[in-house]
Amino acid sequence: MIMQNNLLEITINSIIFVIVFSCSLLFVFKLKNVTKGYKIFFISYVVFWIPLKLLRDYTSIIQNEINPHIVWLPLVMYGLVGIFIRPIADWLSLYIKNRKIILYMAVSIGIITFIPIIIYPSTETNIVQSVGVGIGASMIGTYELMFKEQYTKSKSFLTVSIMAFPPLIADFISAPIQSTIKIISSNTNQTLNLNIFIYLWVVGIVFYVITFIILFFVKEDRSKIGTTLNNIQLSGDKNKSSIKSIFLFVLVCLTGFFISFIKFSNSGSIATLTIQNLAQNMGIKDKIASIQAYLSTIFSLAQLLGTVFVANFLVKKTNKLISFSVGISLWILFQLIVIFNQNPYVYFGVSFFNGFAYGILYNLVLAYVLSMSFKTNKITPMGIYQSILSIGIASSSFLIPFLKDVLKNNQGYLIVNYSLLGSIVLLELIFATAYIFDIQIFKNKMIIKKEAL
Repeated sequence: MIMQNNLLEITINSIIFVIVFSCSLLFVFKLKNVTKGYKIFFISYVVFWIPLKLLRDYTSIIQNEINPHIVWLPLVMYGLVGIFIRPIADWLSLYIKNRKIILYMAVSIGIITFIPIIIYPSTETNIVQSVGVGIGASMIGTYELMFKEQYTKSKSFLTVSIMAFPPLIADFISAPIQSTIKIISSNTNQTLNLNIFIYLWVVGIVFYVITFIILFFVKEDRSKIGTTLNNIQLSGDKNKSSIKSIFLFVLVCLTGFFISFIKFSNSGSIATLTIQNLAQNMGIKDKIASIQAYLSTIFSLAQLLGTVFVANFLVKKTNKLISFSVGISLWILFQLIVIFNQNPYVYFGVSFFNGFAYGILYNLVLAYVLSMSFKTNKITPMGIYQSILSIGIASSSFLIPFLKDVLKNNQGYLIVNYSLLGSIVLLELIFATAYIFDIQIFKNKMIIKKEAL
């Protein structure tokens, strides 16, 4: 029965992948107002994301087999790496006027760091590979900046909407691979045969090698690197307006931090555990097993739709504050439903609102950061922003084991979800404050100009 459920999961994931991949190609390859050559860049980004999607969530799973008492350690290392690597990669690529070579370095390091765990799975080699995955994830900002500079110029939301597809496509490519290897490596006593499970990292190396080859065909005009075009410039001068502009950037970064923190606290492994606990409370844990595997699929699809919705409708019809408030409202709706209705099937259904809200909020703030620039070319707002997001990821690695323990009882479940509800309301207040500063400094009321779409 377990084997049948796993095979069904692989089949459904494969069908969803074909649908999403086909729709993505139709959307991306028919785009207008994008510089020629973006298609091969898009493909390289999809393939680059596959090892990250394959291995990021499974770092904790293999550590649980090796030493369950320190599952948090590789996850924290993954987050900490990004705090330092992202601004360094940003500065170095600007200094040498070459972003592609930074991507080559990240891919090469990924291949090297994956080899030890294939040879001998241990806590030490798991930490090494998590550093490699963390360095790879740190290149997200580099890819975003490179795409904007080379292909979409000042069109921040066009960049975000296109770049939202590769990680989601990679998610659906990696899901059947993960399921297949997990099925083959699972023992009858519910443990994993690590000698088979490590083939996930072998597959990761294969995709990184493919990425390395594809990058040869990606052309980079180095004269465009560091160009700001119509970006909002954040001055470093010590006048009143400049201090406000820096404070605005801090508020936007704080917004991104909270979005990342809340997302890691109400989705992924936390969502899986929550639906298991809710089902257990109703005595239907065995029945819910067939759908809990698709929580991440529901979230990813909703995130994609949220991205398309904000980029192609919300920002064209409203300003950023209203767009942000729509996402916040959906997040609040999700939290209220899961607080007052603790049915696992309801939780599964409303997870769509969770993913849709995240798709709106994350990409809205990301596009805003992409529209900013500093007077200095030594570093970009994106580099600092991505570094701050890494702090959120690292800190959530400490929080997740605590949440998993607290969520086991009803009182803890309510405390956690009420706390998240309060955090979401606080998030709206932070962004509203940023909106006020934007009006005072730039007088544009955060309205996205048509040429930036």
